[in-house]
Amino acid sequence: MERVFVDTNIVLDWLGERVPFYKYAKDLFKKAERDELVVLLSTMSFITVEYILRKEIGKEKALKALTGIRRITTVCNSGEKEIDLALLSGLKDFEDAFQYHTAKSNHADVLITRNVKDFKNVGMPIMTAEEYLKLKKE
Repeated sequence: MERVFVDTNIVLDWLGERVPFYKYAKDLFKKAERDELVVLLSTMSFITVEYILRKEIGKEKALKALTGIRRITTVCNSGEKEIDLALLSGLKDFEDAFQYHTAKSNHADVLITRNVKDFKNVGMPIMTAEEYLKLKKE
């Protein structure tokens, strides 16, 4: 089964119902619910999403949303190796570099993000949720 690493912005698109990205993020997670793919998330994504959602919808609702996501995702292992690789990566954004190296260390087949341009010249396919879903329909 394909292992898809999902960047934090895609999780926020889904839970925050951010137009016009919501539909594709929702459809991606629906595939995980139907066991059509394995969605990988970093521990950092859970922490960041809780922080942002807590401010938008309150702590209780944020934790409930994360509990739901946790049921359909796999949390990636990461640590000093991914931090060190991110520091040396040459990617402009440290968070993006950390996400990429976490995805790579956890054997992701593809990384799904809205910031494709931030992942230039890396060693795995990078695409938006929309691009991924259209590719899988073909």
